[in-house]
Amino acid sequence: MASNSTLSSSPTSVSFFLAYDTAYEESIDRDSSVTTSKSRSSDDDDYDTSDSSGRPITLKEFTKALPPILRQQKENERKCKSSSSHQQECQTQNALRGTKDDPVNTLFRRLDLTLGEWKKYAMFESKKNYTRNLIATDDETFTLLLLCWNPGKESPIHDHPCDGCWLRVCQGKIQETRYEINTETDRMDVTSDEVFEDDAPAFINDSMGYHKVGNPSTSTPAITLHLYCPPFNQCKIWLDPSHASSPSKACMCNYSEYGVKHSCEMFEVNII
Repeated sequence: MASNSTLSSSPTSVSFFLAYDTAYEESIDRDSSVTTSKSRSSDDDDYDTSDSSGRPITLKEFTKALPPILRQQKENERKCKSSSSHQQECQTQNALRGTKDDPVNTLFRRLDLTLGEWKKYAMFESKKNYTRNLIATDDETFTLLLLCWNPGKESPIHDHPCDGCWLRVCQGKIQETRYEINTETDRMDVTSDEVFEDDAPAFINDSMGYHKVGNPSTSTPAITLHLYCPPFNQCKIWLDPSHASSPSKACMCNYSEYGVKHSCEMFEVNII
């Protein structure tokens, strides 16, 4: 699918990029007891983490069932590093990530978006391209965010310094453009350009390339649910796809956390 020309292009200067949420650094000192309580709010739920029935699950059930799966995957990776007998198991686990046979993908797909639990986290800001709204995290294995996209706006090209990013569309349409680095020309070459408008999970990690995400509609806001495993607070961004060897570094900042809006101080984008 051809790129939608209505999308607001990535900026070409660092100072202009500061308008993006990914170029802010969190300046609020969160009360650790409050953070722990809210990030682990599903601990009182009675969901059976061994349930494989495929039934739709609530947000609390999802955030309770996810960490044990991710910890097991990390344990498998540790075994691979210490014993060659586990190499095949790790290769299989990495190959399945993001597919229909991936347990994380399967669980994420079961999350019932029709319940509208995500709506209380949906906060827009007209002066921003998009907002990052924290729904849940355990500060160890995962972060679950709701991103709210203003019409015609997009993110910069960026990487994912984690095991991967899973995405589902909650409202509207989302355009994803993927890139790979051409070392001969020092350019970010487009490898795919798709529009998503259903809630089936999409997946990307750095072995698959880099991407930018945006709202192709000029009139309708869009909302997406993003799962990052494990959490990270910095990523690479490309302000100019014609200079692939010169990425910048941006710090993550949430526009709201657990349904409560807060402010962020701007963070100077550093050239890597």
